[in-house]
Amino acid sequence: MSTTQSGSITVLSVSGDVDLSSAPMLEEQALGLLTGNPSGLIVDLTDVNFLASMGMALLVDLSKRTAGSVEFAVVANGNATARPLELLGLGDVLAIHPELDDALSALSGDPAAPPE
Repeated sequence: MSTTQSGSITVLSVSGDVDLSSAPMLEEQALGLLTGNPSGLIVDLTDVNFLASMGMALLVDLSKRTAGSVEFAVVANGNATARPLELLGLGDVLAIHPELDDALSALSGDPAAPPE
């Protein structure tokens, strides 16, 4: 996992598998980032190879925890991430974007908001 900033939006980039063993580390990292009071948090799953149900449940939980205080979005594309989220109908619960630039634009309102 790595983090970058784009203004007051924090991007948490994840790689590898998000499953029973790694989801708690992702949760700890994300909750730690929220203590910095960002205006937005984006979880970027672009480099994730496998997204287990535990990882999807964590994303929903993060969305609920941030509701009303921090904008939250997920970057997911491809069969490993976007497809399972779509099949479970989580697009109705999560703000899912195919590219990081799309998520940054949505959260910042600035169409040219690349990560710093």
